[in-house]
Amino acid sequence: MFAIVALPGGAEAQTRFDPGALTFMPPQTPLDAGGEPRWSASTPVFQVTNRPCEGCPPRRVWRSVFQTTWVNVAYGLANLMRGHDSAKVTPKTWWDNMKSGWEWDLNDFKTNQFGHPYQGNNYYTAGRANGMNFWEAGALTAFGSATWEYFGETNDASLNDFINTTLGGIALGEVFHRTAWLIRDTQATGKSRMWSEIFATAIDPMGGFNRFTTGDASRVMPTPADLVPSQLGMFGTIGALWHGDENGGFSSSDVDPFMELDLYYGDFRTGQKTPYDAFAVRLGFGGGQLLSETRVRGRVLGKGVKNGSVQLAAIQGFSYNNNEAYQFGAQSFDFATGFTSRLSTSLTMSGAVSGGVTVLGAVNTDAIEPPDEPQVGEQSEVPTNRDYDYGPGSNAAAVFNLLHRGRPIFRAEYELHHLHIIDGTRANYLLQRLRVDANLPLRGRFGVGASGDFFSRYTFYQNGTKSHLQFPEIRVFLSWSVQ
Repeated sequence: MFAIVALPGGAEAQTRFDPGALTFMPPQTPLDAGGEPRWSASTPVFQVTNRPCEGCPPRRVWRSVFQTTWVNVAYGLANLMRGHDSAKVTPKTWWDNMKSGWEWDLNDFKTNQFGHPYQGNNYYTAGRANGMNFWEAGALTAFGSATWEYFGETNDASLNDFINTTLGGIALGEVFHRTAWLIRDTQATGKSRMWSEIFATAIDPMGGFNRFTTGDASRVMPTPADLVPSQLGMFGTIGALWHGDENGGFSSSDVDPFMELDLYYGDFRTGQKTPYDAFAVRLGFGGGQLLSETRVRGRVLGKGVKNGSVQLAAIQGFSYNNNEAYQFGAQSFDFATGFTSRLSTSLTMSGAVSGGVTVLGAVNTDAIEPPDEPQVGEQSEVPTNRDYDYGPGSNAAAVFNLLHRGRPIFRAEYELHHLHIIDGTRANYLLQRLRVDANLPLRGRFGVGASGDFFSRYTFYQNGTKSHLQFPEIRVFLSWSVQ
């Protein structure tokens, strides 16, 4: 269906049709050296209505389903080339999987808690790259995850994989989708435009593939209005990290380099327009692992009240922690309320509290687990090399920030997670984390600081025994901030 738009100035009805742009252009539209239209505010066009908004990709539902299927094919071929027996699928294995139902698989922590969410991100961004909104792309992610579990491997369909791939894929996918649009300069031409599209493709491969194959990667057009954040911010640190032992002390001198980035997109103080128009991401590198932490908190629903001084929001959470002290990953949903108050012309404080449910969490098995403690779950009958447990639960958190001229000088945050294990050790875990950061601004956007991190872990076994482990960490760092 094409929208009919009257041409100003009595322009003739004869037009040129550009199938990549999905627009009709009047014959007098000037072209650049590459044959692309040179748009201006006065350029009259006939626009096709299947672009959801100005600058958005055309809406192509069946193409997104097709591409999601091919993502599964690509992952399957990659596993086959790596010699994975689970990749040798046949119609018989498909039928066997559909008859067998769900299980809990034995993959390692990185694969299940980060690898599968990243795979889900490819399904999600295939939808967003073809004009789907947040909710539609989320449904497409569930479709891609389910078809992979039943038809992509010979293993029985894994419930933990389905949940992590779907919910984690949505969280990572929307972040990658919006980040790629920050990198693209859709008003530029030439080499600078090409490089911006290439860098954006590295962040969002599915979005880049669709833009290059449809011609949008070279077409001058505005950035979609919903993908222009009201504000951006970043706080980064680099330095040295000291690990404590499980008894809460520092009996060794283990020290590792680390880097951490806190990224802020949008403004939680304003009313919500679209899901994830405000989100926060923390990335941690080093400290004993290449990728030690990934945390996403995205606003799905919310609004600011009292002129933005108080905020109410429904938050989707993705957590991945993998360091020398502990492993923890979760998919969660929280209700959060926060406040912002200006103390002076240069000093601002803010805080928030939240609570909600953990749809599925994973935590490494207690190192001092009683040897006679039985296991629960579908994998109990066979030997397992999985060294972490799965279960749903609840969570709560609080954070307080003090900023000087928009730069953080003090931050305190607390997290509480309860997990009831349904696959693994017969136990309930109570996990707590307290962290305090102090930053002294120096010249420009640079500063120096230190932080302390304390992780407490109670394990309450169903046979009545319990254990308690404590892991402290200390950091010293150089910092930089962008507001």
